[in-house]
Amino acid sequence: MDWTSLQTWLSELEWTRLVPELVGKGLGFLFGFIASWYLLFRKRIRELQKFQQGDSDDILFQAHYLLPVSAGQVQVVFRNVTTKLTVNQLYDNPAARELIRQLTEKTTLNDPILPTQGTLGFELLNDAANFVAGALATSPHPKTIWLMCMTCEDRVAVRRRCIRCFLIPRAELEKFSNWHWVRTFVRVEKPWHWFRLVALHRISQAWTEEKSRFARIENDHALPLVDNQFEHRRIVQLSLGLPDNEVAVADPFAIDWAQHTATLSQWQVNLENPIEDN
Repeated sequence: MDWTSLQTWLSELEWTRLVPELVGKGLGFLFGFIASWYLLFRKRIRELQKFQQGDSDDILFQAHYLLPVSAGQVQVVFRNVTTKLTVNQLYDNPAARELIRQLTEKTTLNDPILPTQGTLGFELLNDAANFVAGALATSPHPKTIWLMCMTCEDRVAVRRRCIRCFLIPRAELEKFSNWHWVRTFVRVEKPWHWFRLVALHRISQAWTEEKSRFARIENDHALPLVDNQFEHRRIVQLSLGLPDNEVAVADPFAIDWAQHTATLSQWQVNLENPIEDN
């Protein structure tokens, strides 16, 4: 194409239509690019803020052990027993994901167990129980009965807020109902693990209450029908093969509970005989 032909072709173009279309498409592309970049930037900023604040979508399965120390004293250690999951990995239903995140905002150190209710709440707990049971199905360790509950400890007490599924033998959890025993004989690995002892005490009290409340239903051999799950046990029994030779990574640390008396009172944590041994 020579220069004359090019001039002729350009002169035949409908510039009154072509220019607005080019400008419109160009502006549309530019605005779309800016909007996409802005949304992506905002998402990254939110994720960074969430990480810095300690909020997390992680779900951890932690087994608790009472290791003997001396003179009746024990040291509480807790270890992850499965791979870390996220909410999206454990729950494929968007409604379940939204509900579980909402429930984490309703827990406190006084009631650290997720307040699951109804059929959907029961399924949230059931899916978590099924996962850990399946993950440990081929474990070489002998199977014993463990209690499991889904918790989210209060953000004012923990650095990292995420869902923690507590696993603990029934007999050992029941010991935590005695606050005097906890204060006197229980040691930890780190000073900030005192809030875990408080959570275990409150969970033990919830376990005692649930045993009484659900005794009639279980004695009647009622089947766990879906329509009857508005109220269900939040602490369930599982048969799991977990190691029994766990060791501590730090010397036993005795909590100075007098330092936390005012804090526990401010957070309105209900303890059995909280003034005892002050």
